[in-house]
Amino acid sequence: MKRKGIRILVFFLLAGVLVSQLNRMLAFRYEDGIRQMEGFYKQPRGSVDVLVMGSSHAYVNIDPAVLSKEEGISAYDLCASMQPVWNTYYTLKEALKYQHPKLIVLDIYRLVEPFDYVKESKLIKSTFGMRPSKEKMAAIRESLSAEQQKDVWLYFLEFPIYHNRYREITFSDFLADYSLPENYRGHVPADHVEAMERPDVSKVTEQMPMTEKTALYFQKLLDLAKQEGIPVLLILTPYIVQEDDQKVYNTVKELLATYPEDEVRFLDFNEAYDEIGIDFATDFADYDHLNVAGCQKFSFYFGKVLRTFYELPDHRNEQ
Repeated sequence: MKRKGIRILVFFLLAGVLVSQLNRMLAFRYEDGIRQMEGFYKQPRGSVDVLVMGSSHAYVNIDPAVLSKEEGISAYDLCASMQPVWNTYYTLKEALKYQHPKLIVLDIYRLVEPFDYVKESKLIKSTFGMRPSKEKMAAIRESLSAEQQKDVWLYFLEFPIYHNRYREITFSDFLADYSLPENYRGHVPADHVEAMERPDVSKVTEQMPMTEKTALYFQKLLDLAKQEGIPVLLILTPYIVQEDDQKVYNTVKELLATYPEDEVRFLDFNEAYDEIGIDFATDFADYDHLNVAGCQKFSFYFGKVLRTFYELPDHRNEQ
């Protein structure tokens, strides 16, 4: 009887290990959202002074390693591909459970979001890295239409969404190392080169409103930061800005005129191409993103800007 009990126990232990391993292999591991959130949880408490948020414009164009090396600034890119501001808001609420940064940097490109709901892949990238929490549930609910609300628990549990990926598993997946590098800070470099034409939106003065939902969550994000006593730096990293985008940014600029700069500041780096040293023949990966060379230039410049406007610890002399 005792041996039978031991065999049953061993069976369940082995089954548990197998299920855990399969779950580990089947889970989505997108490097444009999920990995950023997973890596954030691994950061020691109090180790993130600058929390960079937004879409791929932020995690591709800002390299925390450059900020650390050149200015001693401890930053983390907690972003996701095409992340709408409502997901950014709930990501910030989740992040503040684990870190209390001295500055929040938000790339506002996705304030041009024209839709109230996102494609499934973008929902997954913005939420599947989050630990189970009311913030994760709220982020999922806000990303689903009324007709999709019946599926909210499927996305919250995750496994029902990715369980059928078993057809994609190969032998190499059993040997793969899914751990993140110790110095991972959310940055994803773009190493290809595509020549671009320099945009000129200097004559665009018209305004275009944000959608009601985007405007609501943008305000909620600013209010949350104020409540936590954290200044917000709103930015636009260099990209090939379009005229309709600029119309939305003009609306944002007018809105921000009511905020004191020590609370909310806005810097449009598309107005500083020459100061940064951007070469449109060599520094872009595509119209939305800088490549490695462009990112290095911008991150170097951005570090100087952070030092100019904010009192941030210099960690260069620390062990």
